Amino acid sequence: MADIHDALIRTFRKKKLRGGLKETKSPMPTYRPDIFAEKLSTEGVIVEQLAVEAEIQTTLFSEHTSHQLLKLDEFVRHQQRRRVSVRGYLLIPRGRTVRSHARSLLDSLFPHGTAIRIVDAA
Repeated sequence: MADIHDALIRTFRKKKLRGGLKETKSPMPTYRPDIFAEKLSTEGVIVEQLAVEAEIQTTLFSEHTSHQLLKLDEFVRHQQRRRVSVRGYLLIPRGRTVRSHARSLLDSLFPHGTAIRIVDAA
């Protein structure tokens, strides 16, 4: 299971961490996403942030995943209130069933919507 999880993260890093985004430590002491990256301006001001939570099919409906997604949504909303551009992703393996399960998980956790987007590892 850990191999699949790590492969998801490696694939995402190769394809998505471009355009000045650099991986760094998460600013939240209570939440450590699987990938956290940010882009800074020349003055050192945060221009954009990216937080990714990777899950495999067997752990998608676990309590730990729910807590992580709630914290990710809280972080994204907080940063948006501060006018920082943030992208939050739930990274899943490719497959119709997994995507359907992930969508139903987000719909059940956030009935009024969320800024977290689902991304397939391709």
